[in-house]
Amino acid sequence: MNSKHLPFIATLVLVNSVFLGGRAKAADPTTADCLAASDASLKAGNEHKLRAERGQLLICAATSCPADIRNECLRRVDEVNAAIPTVIFETKDAAGNDLSAVKVTIDGELLVDRLEGTALSIDPGEHTFLFEASGMVPVTKQFVIREAQKDRREAITFSMATGALSAAPVPSTAQAIQSFATIAPAAPEPAHRLGAQKIVALVAGGIGVVGLGVGSAFGLIASSKKNDAQAVCPGQCPTAAGVSDWSDAKSAGNVSTALFIVGGVGLAGAAVLWFTAPSTSRGSGPQFGVSPSGLQLRGTW
Repeated sequence: MNSKHLPFIATLVLVNSVFLGGRAKAADPTTADCLAASDASLKAGNEHKLRAERGQLLICAATSCPADIRNECLRRVDEVNAAIPTVIFETKDAAGNDLSAVKVTIDGELLVDRLEGTALSIDPGEHTFLFEASGMVPVTKQFVIREAQKDRREAITFSMATGALSAAPVPSTAQAIQSFATIAPAAPEPAHRLGAQKIVALVAGGIGVVGLGVGSAFGLIASSKKNDAQAVCPGQCPTAAGVSDWSDAKSAGNVSTALFIVGGVGLAGAAVLWFTAPSTSRGSGPQFGVSPSGLQLRGTW
């Protein structure tokens, strides 16, 4: 190494040692800082602000603090850690999928900007929590957090924001008839004291009633088309209009027959499901029947 560089290197070492030494010394609390932190921890503890109390205790537990203050703060840190309650928030969307990109505020102050499935330290007492996720309706909850309660679990379910929903396309008449014959509607929420099998029975009965009603409507249309066709050409049809009327009458009759079959199967299935379902209620037994006005259920449950 060139000897002319030695004075410059020595100067750099001296500056770095003074600068870094000053920073390390500034990071250590003084005796006055230790006393102030100890007093602040007592005040925070009296106000049940356990997280703030723990923060002050960690200051006065530093090695630069007097031994008697440091030992007392270290002892109290363990006590406060045991007293601080923790909560685990389980956030899901309406479909039951887990969400982690959720911001949580407590009493108007940010708690976390993202949930990672870990337990969060919360001061005891009643708090108002606000949960926010992109594309979801914000959820506000109030909980009373109890001291020393560990790993309390709270489930938070979001619903989709109105602006995030897209409008469903309106199907054509033919698509609606095909969907009706092949796809059953979603089952409603379970009613009070009704088992799952009876819910399915009600859905099947509803499909049967609608099938019979729509089938009757197409039957009337078929009858009307047939009368029109007979008026134009009672026998062979020499005109295109007559052929069209007979074709329309036949198509409406086929649709009517198919829907009557769907309706009959739906009602029969509903009756079997309802009467074979286990009893889940008190009172007189249900009475199931079909009248010209539709499906009838009588009884108390």
